[in-house]
Order: sequence, then structure tokens, then C-alpha cells
Amino acid sequence: MAETDDKKVLKMSLICSICLQKLNKPRSLPCFHTFCESCLKNYLVNAPEKKNATKEGIPCPTCKLVTFSPKPALPVEQWSEHFPMNHLVGTLIDIVPVSSRLEFCEPCKDNKESKIARSWCQQCSEALCEECAKCHMSMKATKNHVITPLENVRSNPKPAVKEEVVCYDHNKKEVDMYCQDHEQPCCPMCIATNHRKCEKIAQINDVVQKQQPVDHTKLFKDMDRLITDADSVKRERQEVMRTTLMQKTKMLKDISEAKKKLIDHIEKIESQITAKFEAISQTDFAILQEQVDYCNSVQSAMHHSKTAIQSAKEQQLQKKEFIVAQQGKVKYNECASGLKKIHENSAKIKYLFEEDRQVAETLGALGMLGKLDVKHSYPNKKPPTPPPPPTPIAEEDDEKKATRKIKTFNAKVKGDKRECKITAIKLWNNKKILLADNSNVRLKLFGEFGDLLVVFGCNSPPWDLTFIDKAKCAVTFPNERKIRIFKVKENISEVGYVNASRGCNGICMAGDDLAVTFASGCIRVIALDGTVKMMVDTDYIGKRVFSNPEFIAFNPFSYHLFVSDYNNHTVTALKFDNGKVDKTPLFVYKVSGPRGVSVDARGNLHVCGFWSNDIHKVKDDGQFSQILMDTLARPLCIAFTGDGEKFALSEQGNPNNVKLYKIIPASDVEDY
Repeated sequence: MAETDDKKVLKMSLICSICLQKLNKPRSLPCFHTFCESCLKNYLVNAPEKKNATKEGIPCPTCKLVTFSPKPALPVEQWSEHFPMNHLVGTLIDIVPVSSRLEFCEPCKDNKESKIARSWCQQCSEALCEECAKCHMSMKATKNHVITPLENVRSNPKPAVKEEVVCYDHNKKEVDMYCQDHEQPCCPMCIATNHRKCEKIAQINDVVQKQQPVDHTKLFKDMDRLITDADSVKRERQEVMRTTLMQKTKMLKDISEAKKKLIDHIEKIESQITAKFEAISQTDFAILQEQVDYCNSVQSAMHHSKTAIQSAKEQQLQKKEFIVAQQGKVKYNECASGLKKIHENSAKIKYLFEEDRQVAETLGALGMLGKLDVKHSYPNKKPPTPPPPPTPIAEEDDEKKATRKIKTFNAKVKGDKRECKITAIKLWNNKKILLADNSNVRLKLFGEFGDLLVVFGCNSPPWDLTFIDKAKCAVTFPNERKIRIFKVKENISEVGYVNASRGCNGICMAGDDLAVTFASGCIRVIALDGTVKMMVDTDYIGKRVFSNPEFIAFNPFSYHLFVSDYNNHTVTALKFDNGKVDKTPLFVYKVSGPRGVSVDARGNLHVCGFWSNDIHKVKDDGQFSQILMDTLARPLCIAFTGDGEKFALSEQGNPNNVKLYKIIPASDVEDY
């Protein structure tokens, strides 16, 4: 008896729509569709949306409704285990008999489609879906075929299914003959081709009726033995496949590693010479651009003066004509003097590269790509009269200091893809050194002897950092417009952040607040909770104070903020009091391209002169004290220990080196 439609629907609801088998450990999604736990796990792991699954979810396999993790912290691989078990479906599976095997429509298989069969054609011995069954009944050649519901065939196969066997050699030809000479069942095509001369050909039904019941025990034993032999051969062949694949994998890996060694060697020496060239060319182009900009300003000033004089003359304004003419003369003299200096310092630059002979001989012996030679010639320059050095101010409470290098270590570590650019250094607890590597987008913690302790990879390049307390530091990320807070102990871990709303550069602790510089030309006082207490972008008369403030330092003894302005070649001192900054500068100290600034234990300011290649020591009142160091290679940043006896610095000209120095009295230099 055929099943009712309701019963068919019930049975189909117990089938997994992924594997099309009886549900095993049924798990329900929020949209109430149910799947096998293993099928659901496989689907989630291989879904294209897996990469952003936590944020965007994964669509249901049936209705495509977006599904999210039952527990947000779980990886996608564990989602299926935490979706609720469908106990109702599990109970129905135990009660309602469901065939564990589904039949698929044979015609649809030929068209590379998978549709569940509902019917069975007895003449064609084919399972058919609903659409193919209708088509089968409408075709002239098959409309008289008997179509039976597939459930009836399963429950009562003998009367419903026609007893026939299809010939192996001639597809869809029924085997209904038997050749007694060869003891072989045949179809009509076999008789016509291979058994034409055989004499004992009979209907297979007659042969079956005449023969006695046959015991197939021996045949089954022979078959079982052959199955065992085949399995043994299969396992042996599979083991050969496995070992061969392992050998292939190892050989390919060895070839790849050999190739990688050669490529890494070439890339390493290439990066060394290109980094050196980039550093030199950047310096040259910066100087050239400054000279071009000055020439443009001279042209603009002269055109403006000429226009003003001619306009006053045409309007017969004698007084105005006299004034602007005098002003024009003064401006002319200034511009002529500046242009003369530019002309004298107009270098002709010639970059030379000579390929190393070892490149042509062998890559294995390759030590360098070639010799880099840069020559600067100044054909128009006259020997200048050197300006007198700044006059040191006598120090009443502190004798003259000298420096002695105690350590240089390489900050480039495993995993760095570029030459380092150390934009911030902090000497932590006088024994550890924390660096911000802007080029390799990393924070690095070293021991006092230069041994690497921790590397923390950031999402964007860090610029400057300051310690909030003994265990926490704040780091500026200009591209993210954020100040991130990190806990620094044995490891480095992020514990929070502050939105800066625009690109932030330098940072320092000023009392209980953060003082931050911005590329837009201002500084802000920001509380640790993110509240902006004050912004300084102009002075007391409304003029803009800063052009490109990069670094900032705080003197806790006098409550002074020192801001280095790279474009204006100045370090500006501002008074800080209770979260407020006095816009009137205390003093402006001029340095050629100031970068990093730091305050030592006695309150002295130290400035990295990027273009002058030296370190200026400046008293808290803005008076020059001494050149602490010279002959440096584009110093970037400097930091002192808490006791002021040691300091560390980085240079753009020596990008990977961090140098440690000890400050000693000049009278003790010979004893050192």
C-alpha cells in the first residue's frame, strides 16, 4: 500500500539535506533547519565566508539565512558542536522507519544533477524523480511502462521488480540465453557475435528449471580468498604510493629550500645596498627640494615687490612708492644673499654603481652586488668662513660632561623584512630597552646587553611611545589615529586604546595626562580616559606656532613641554600647569632639523639635530650648554635612564644599530 503524502513528508524531514542520508546527531540552526553534526561541521569549515565568519556569519545551507556562532569566542571549527541538538528529530528517527539509503534519479545523474528518486520503472529498471517519471509516461516509447512508487519496490521487491540481468558487454541488453559449450550466460548480441558456432544454446529459463539446486559455498570461499588477496595487494600498493609521495614531497622541499637560500641571499645583499642608497638619496633630494623651494620664494617676493612699486608709481602715490621701494631693496638684499648661498651650495650629484665581479662568477660566493660610490662636487662653492660655535653657559651645579660608548647592538631581528627605522626608544627600569620600529611595524623589547626578549607585531607603524607607569606604556599610531596602551612585563600585550581623531606623532606623560603632537600642526593634552583637556595650534596673537611637530618631552622639575618642529627647525618650550598649556612660548631654540627630544635627570633638554648630525644639550631656560655628541649619521631619537647616567640613541644613517652611552665627567675621561 502506498504511503500518504504526510508520511512521505515526515520521512523526508528526517533526511539530512547535505549528505541526503538519515540524520546522524541532528543539530538545529537558528532558522530551525537541521543537519548531521559532521555534515554541518564540514560545511562551516569549507564555506567561502569562513574568513569573516565571526563578524559577518555564514549562510544556512538550505535557506541562506545568515547564521552566527552560538558562542562568539569559538573558532568556526567548533560551531557545530555547540548548536542545539534536535531531540524531536532524534526521537522520530528511532520511531519512524527511514531507509538509510536514498535512490537518485538515473536520467538526472546522466545530466550531472542529483535529485531524489520517487518512482521505479520496472521495464527500464531505473529510479526516477517526479519530473522524469512524468516525462517517462508522456513519451511514446515508454508510456506503457509500469511506474511503481519506489517505497513499494523497497518493501516488496520481488513482484515489483522485473527479474532481469543486463549484459556486461552490451549495455541494456537482457541476458536471456545460455551457451552450454562455454557455460556462459549470453544476451542475443553475444549469441550473434561470439557464439555463432556453438551448438548447445538454450533459453536461460529452461536451463534454470532443469538444473538441481547449486551449493555456492566453494565459490563464496574462492571469492572471499580473492577479496583478501586483492586487499593485500591494494594495501601494498597504497604503502608504495605513500612512501613515493613522501619522497616527492621531501625532494620538492629540498629543491625549494635550496632555491630559497639563493633568493634570500640575493635579497639580503640587495636590501643592504638599496637601503644605503635610499638613505643617501633621500638626504640629497631633501636638500635639493629646500633649494628649489627657496628659489620659488625669491621669485615670488621679487614679483610682488615689482608689482607694488609699479602700482604706486602709476597711481602717483609718492609716499607709498617710496616705502614699498625701500622695502623692496631690503627684500632684494635678503634674497640676493640667500640665493648666493644656494648657488655656492649647488652640488652636482653623480651616482655610480659597479657590479661585483662575483655576480658573474657564482651566486654561492656572492658577498655583495657591487660597490656603491657617491661623489658630491661643488664647483661654485668658495671656502666658507665657519660660524663661531654657540657659547656654552657656565654650569654652577654640574661640571662639564663627556660621553663614552658602552654598547652597540643590532635591532634587526628574525622576521624583519626591511631595514629598521627606530623612531622611539625608552630605557625601562634602567635595564631593558623598548623600541618602536616604524619600518617593520613592531615593538621590540631588549635586555641591557642587547639580547632580544619580546617582539610584538602591530597592525600599523608605531611612531613614539612613553611610559604611563612602571608596567604600562602608550604608543602613537598615526595611520590608525589611535594611542594604544600596552602592558610591558615579561611579554607585551595590549590593554586598551585612546582615539586621537587625527594623525598623532610624539607623545609624553605630562603629570597625569598625555601630551601629544599632531601632523596637522597642533599639540593636545589628553587624559588617560580619552578626554581632550586642551589644544594648542596658535599662539596668544593667533599665529600658528607649529608646522610639523614630531616629538615632545616633559620636564617634571619645571613643568615645561619641549616640542620639536622639524620643518621650522625649532624646539619650542611651553609652560604646562594642571592640564593647561600657556600658548606664549618660554623660548624657541633653533636646530637644523630637530627630531627626538629628551630630558635627563637634572632637567637638561637634549635635541637630536638631524641635519647637523649632533646632539644639543640645552639648559631649561633655553641657553645652549654643549654639543653632547657630533659626527652622527642623522640622529632620530634619544632616551635617558632614570638616573641620567646612561642614554641610548638611533640614527637613520645606521638604521639597524642602537647605541648605548654612559655620561662621565670630562675630568674622568682619561681614567676611563
